[in-house]
Amino acid sequence: MKYAVRAIKYLIYFVIIFFICLAIVVLFSHQSFTDIPSLFKEGSLLPICLIFLFFAAVYPAVGYRKARLTLDGEWADYRDTVVQTMESGDYKLVSEEDGKMVFRHQRPLFRLTRMWEDAITFIPQADNPGLVKVDGPSRDTFRIVSNIYYNYRMSHPQDGE
Repeated sequence: MKYAVRAIKYLIYFVIIFFICLAIVVLFSHQSFTDIPSLFKEGSLLPICLIFLFFAAVYPAVGYRKARLTLDGEWADYRDTVVQTMESGDYKLVSEEDGKMVFRHQRPLFRLTRMWEDAITFIPQADNPGLVKVDGPSRDTFRIVSNIYYNYRMSHPQDGE
């Protein structure tokens, strides 16, 4: 269901961008908005719609992913580091229950560019206490997991190093 909602949101997003680009072309070409059909070859509407549908259907699979956070200790040891790392990236904790933590970005423009699909969720795995699944936009999850590893190492130095 989440995948379908994301696909529909991105279809709307792509259509809005298309119409903005179309309006810019019309304004700079000094044509009337009634001349828009003359900008396209006859029969090109179906291929354009299919392209939008294709990209809207594929983008959620590429744009979102689940990463893994492998812990050296307990989830409780990492909690403060996770919160600190997320807050330094302008995310705020919006919910926390049974160890599951959901963060959302604080800047409205950032949230708009992500179509309000900016939530990053940390889900500790009950069957494997050393593993936490991180779900969110793929451009953010890898960076955040790397930052958490780095911040944890800096706040918990090893004696053997």
